[in-house]
Amino acid sequence: MEQILSQDEVDALLKGISGGDIDEPEEQVEVEDLGYRIYDFSRQDKIVQVKMPGMEVVHDSFLRSIRGSLASTLRRIIDVTAVPMELERFGAFVRTLPVPSSLQIIKMDPFRGHALLILEPKLVFSFVENFMGGSGTRNVRIEGRDFTPIEQRLIQRVVKILLTDLEKAWSSIHPLSIKYIRSEINPQFAKICQPEDVVIINRYEVDMDRAIGSITICIPFSNLESVKNKLTTSFQKEQSEEDILITRILKENLKNIETDFSVRLGTVTLPGSDVLALEPGDILQLDQRKEDLLPAYIGGKLKFAGTPGIHRGNVSYLIKRRVTDPEKEDF
Repeated sequence: MEQILSQDEVDALLKGISGGDIDEPEEQVEVEDLGYRIYDFSRQDKIVQVKMPGMEVVHDSFLRSIRGSLASTLRRIIDVTAVPMELERFGAFVRTLPVPSSLQIIKMDPFRGHALLILEPKLVFSFVENFMGGSGTRNVRIEGRDFTPIEQRLIQRVVKILLTDLEKAWSSIHPLSIKYIRSEINPQFAKICQPEDVVIINRYEVDMDRAIGSITICIPFSNLESVKNKLTTSFQKEQSEEDILITRILKENLKNIETDFSVRLGTVTLPGSDVLALEPGDILQLDQRKEDLLPAYIGGKLKFAGTPGIHRGNVSYLIKRRVTDPEKEDF
């Protein structure tokens, strides 16, 4: 049986709601109706694509270098094209790599951390077949097998060439010394950073007479913090082979230039009458003791501090330290 409120009960109920004695039930509002969406600040899925003209210079220089180097090494016509640079999370990038893959872990001194040089497996087998005298176009079963020691040794020839070209490509931005660390075939064992870290992906497609594969360079973005300003600068000076040769010649020529090297033994202040009265045999007492450091000048500029002495019967000067700030030195 339904219970029906009387008029007095309805009036009392309305009076209680208007007076605040009884709370009105709030209507549940959907988040979508307000135009909001839930956002987790602890995880940022969207990666902001940063423009890095300096990295593009390295990208293009490396492309031109490997095009000639690979063609000369394999003695074949090779076409290499570059894929636009990408920023991606390392975990997502690793999941796209097939097994096996030729993963070369490298160290780019003076940058901290490690980087990856990746050769697609079908490209590896094409290189190996070419080294063995084949055409490099035969279809090889990739899945379910590892690289043999012979295949790994042959592919190291290509890796060595690529690392040399990569050093040359970085020379216009920041001189590097790239060292090979080790090789892996499973991406799970090539963990150069955390899965959520952002990495720079530079990919190069190699077309070798119907045999197509990719060469990829993966560098954690945090490794390049020390040269971030250089990479984001819109203008980069690119040195040619001729410029590098001229710079080397100038440095060698500068090393052979003769200059004056003088050591000040001490000073003394005399009145003019005493100077006029000086005769051979007179002794002047200088303001330096024998244990004091004496200043040495190169081309009239204070550069070193040391002590005098005798070496193999000759008057000599022993350099104790280099003078970094001549204005603060008091001799």
